[in-house]
Amino acid sequence: MLTIRHVCVLTACIAFVTACESSTDTQSQVTYTAQLKGTNEVPPNQTTGTGFFVGTLNPRDSTLSYSVTWTGLTARATIAHIHGPADASTNAGILVDFAAPPPGTTNGTSSNLGSGTLTSGSASGNLNLKLTITATVSGDSLLKLFDAGRVYANVHTPANGGGEIRGQITRQQ
Repeated sequence: MLTIRHVCVLTACIAFVTACESSTDTQSQVTYTAQLKGTNEVPPNQTTGTGFFVGTLNPRDSTLSYSVTWTGLTARATIAHIHGPADASTNAGILVDFAAPPPGTTNGTSSNLGSGTLTSGSASGNLNLKLTITATVSGDSLLKLFDAGRVYANVHTPANGGGEIRGQITRQQ
């Protein structure tokens, strides 16, 4: 037989569990950012172009939503990528091509990438980290590289085929 005391204890338990579930939801998102500029390239260059990368991880569905923007390049952007594994002084291979993201990416868009004459543009999408990113890198491995600060974003132009602007991606929270 339920007494008022049992009802109170049960209600308190339900409230506690609900509070715990909602607090983990707000703590689960992680943000990654990078400031892109020519002096970050390896080797550095003197372009006045700039860019910004932001990624938000939602661990509940293993999705990394990303956006990269650039402006003031010496010419149109031809390609843009996430590279790794690498520290800020090292170049590395392509992990995510913003113009042709890996299978499982949704809402991938790019503007002024590889065509036209505009020196500004953007790319965005959602990476499904449950899937394979490259033949040798899983989504889980990519996330570990993000957490360790071992990936960078860069934007290439005809005059700077190795990259005109670059920024090391770092975890913010």
